[in-house]
Amino acid sequence: MPRLHRDLWVLFASMLLFAMAMSLYSVILPAHIRQLGASAVELGLLGSIALALSTASALPGGFMADRFERRKVLLVGWAMCIPVPLVFAYATHWTGLIPGYFLLYFSMFCNSSVQSYIADRSTPENRSQAFTMVFATAYSLGMVFAPAIGGFMAESWGITSVFWFSFVLYTASTAVMLMIGRSYPEAVTDRSQRFSLRILPRSYWRYVALFSVGFFVTHLPHSFVTPFLQDVVGADLFLIGMLGSVTALGGVFLAPVVGKAADRFGVTRVMGIGFVGLALCYILQVVNPVPVFLALVFFARGGASAVQSLMSSAISGVGAARAMGMSFAIYNLLTGLVGTVAPYTAGWLYAKNVNAPFLLTALLGTGLGVVLLLQKQPNYVPAAAEHIDGG
Repeated sequence: MPRLHRDLWVLFASMLLFAMAMSLYSVILPAHIRQLGASAVELGLLGSIALALSTASALPGGFMADRFERRKVLLVGWAMCIPVPLVFAYATHWTGLIPGYFLLYFSMFCNSSVQSYIADRSTPENRSQAFTMVFATAYSLGMVFAPAIGGFMAESWGITSVFWFSFVLYTASTAVMLMIGRSYPEAVTDRSQRFSLRILPRSYWRYVALFSVGFFVTHLPHSFVTPFLQDVVGADLFLIGMLGSVTALGGVFLAPVVGKAADRFGVTRVMGIGFVGLALCYILQVVNPVPVFLALVFFARGGASAVQSLMSSAISGVGAARAMGMSFAIYNLLTGLVGTVAPYTAGWLYAKNVNAPFLLTALLGTGLGVVLLLQKQPNYVPAAAEHIDGG
């Protein structure tokens, strides 16, 4: 097991329970939405609302991460999610889901605090591994069995039972979060210094630009993997679910290796290799879409997905130490805005040719990977030990 700060293991456990809570219903939620009377356009509208809410939460979240004790911010964000599954369970029309969507996706304002917390509790020597363990590995581990369990419960006892179980897991995740220590941002101890874009170095903006392309690449094919499996492979929902679990297993086993390699060989170098590997996965998916072969491709893609965690790790090395929350917030905002364009682009391409989104992903991923391999490695800002309180 990697040697991480005790608080990061607590955060890992909370993230794991959170991922399980969300994964119980995330796969079957579109079917529930359609049962509540939503058309395809209205289903897409809810997806747009989700992206808009999470993007809009970035800047206020960054402000809070730099002005308030981060443990409190995390607890507020986690607690907001507790009633979400109950809103979903008792909605009688698809519009009744919108309050739940607001609570769930606007709670992502705490992302900047999570990212800042990980940076604060890790060292320059293990920061990439810390980010990949808490984000990629915890989420992947939570997603291995939860979708299958949720589907079984929905078939056996109705979808309301799934939402109630999710409610219990969200509550447990928040209870675990109570056990982490306090983390004070530097801005709390020096309120005379106000945030300004001028304190962010050129390397920060260069990385944000590159990672915005990275978000476009990773989000471009995401929504059309399932249609591809149905239209080209002829896969049923069971096979699709199994391949999803294989992807999650890839994240569980490969993400820690990716994080450790990034700490040893350089985060942008490993990211570059990751994007080239992701491109290769989609090329192989198009060339040989046979279920047994696809299982290997999906497993590898689970490990390649850790590159998104490495982006956060790299930002912690080029952001402003006294405004780490806003550094992450601007990064989250700009990459999120670019990411919202990707699904619409993919939909247009898929209508023209079912292979087009994946081939464009492969082309852009290869180019971005080469550029990242040539980048200078970030100089990490050490954790501010004086701001750590184990209580």
